[in-house]
Amino acid sequence: MNFAPRVFPLLTFLIVSPFLFLQAQTDKLHDVAEQLRGIDTGGKRNPSGDVPPAAQKLLPQFKAGLREIIGRTLNDHPSSSPESLHKLILADLRKAGIEALNPVQREGYYTADGDDFGNLYDVTVRQPGRHSDLMAVVTNLTIPCGSDASFNLYRRSGAAWQLILVEESNGYKDISGGQGSFQFAVSPPDAEGNWYVVAADVNPWCSSNWQQLRYKVLRPGEDANHPSVLLDEHTSIYLGTDLPYRLTLSPQGFELHIVAAQGLDDSILTREHVRNFEVSGDRVTRIPPLALAPEDFLDEWVGLKWEDAATWASSADATKIQHWHDRLSRDSREKIDTEFDFVQSCKTSEKTAKWQIGLQLEGSGEHALPGDLPAELFFTISKRDSAFYVESVDKERPPGCPGNTLPRGAREALP
Repeated sequence: MNFAPRVFPLLTFLIVSPFLFLQAQTDKLHDVAEQLRGIDTGGKRNPSGDVPPAAQKLLPQFKAGLREIIGRTLNDHPSSSPESLHKLILADLRKAGIEALNPVQREGYYTADGDDFGNLYDVTVRQPGRHSDLMAVVTNLTIPCGSDASFNLYRRSGAAWQLILVEESNGYKDISGGQGSFQFAVSPPDAEGNWYVVAADVNPWCSSNWQQLRYKVLRPGEDANHPSVLLDEHTSIYLGTDLPYRLTLSPQGFELHIVAAQGLDDSILTREHVRNFEVSGDRVTRIPPLALAPEDFLDEWVGLKWEDAATWASSADATKIQHWHDRLSRDSREKIDTEFDFVQSCKTSEKTAKWQIGLQLEGSGEHALPGDLPAELFFTISKRDSAFYVESVDKERPPGCPGNTLPRGAREALP
């Protein structure tokens, strides 16, 4: 009897089994994508905002499957450039039956196949500046009326890439939970080698140019799926423009420039809002400039809580200024319409700029103007070291600053 060990079948099994495992993964991912594409979203060109329960369950599986393939591609090619990795990732996804939309398809997505789940909109691969050991990969999936991004950040240790931070949204019941129009930035390391991620997105929706911009500041946490959140805020945004928002790093932190409403004058419609933040350790603080123009600053200022607005008001006239701040706050302005009469630059010293702003007031709709309010208020605004301040608020126009220059938005609207 021959008792020689049967080595060749065992070796064959050891060699083939990883291939079978990978094939099973790709087959599963393709099956998930096919199930997502088969979900009825309410008819072409008329999608519902609801996310069916099946999609709520399958979307996280789809994202996780994409992440498995991406991680494997990175580790199969640990020294490749972001450009090469992008091509390699798309090639490996194609082998799994997942084809990213081409530029023509992406351009026509909202009118052609804009109500489907289960397609890969695109993939972005980027190495953050001054971080040779980091690689960021963003996948965008198609959902009705928009896209949903997943941010995946990898760190290289030796020859291996390890997933250290994931920012994505799962389990949402309507499409506004997806991460559309996604942007990110990774800060340079500080003196201690610490850094942070800023992630921003706009909620998808099927109608209206007025939506929400959401932004977070993150650091790696206890595991990739649970980052440490330093800041989590949102604000309104207007999408009816070529560049609704822009995220950039600054020497002390980061800036967001956002197109949104001009609340004190509806005739101007929108203005450029500025959110400028300093990041120090785990503390994130808003810093000036709060706006780029004096009338924009005034609009921003009346929307702040007084404890924040007081920082940008003259202490010499603080009680009077607080009174008018409270009367013009968002909650108090429901029955009041306002409009800029003029934004006049005044002659000042080289170190300080100054303006007078005339703000007209009238009753809103069927409401008469409250008797304690004048038909016009006059604000004196100064600017020192990039920061605007409210110097005074008066019922009568102070002397010494003649002229009636229209605000910038009104000037641009003139024929």
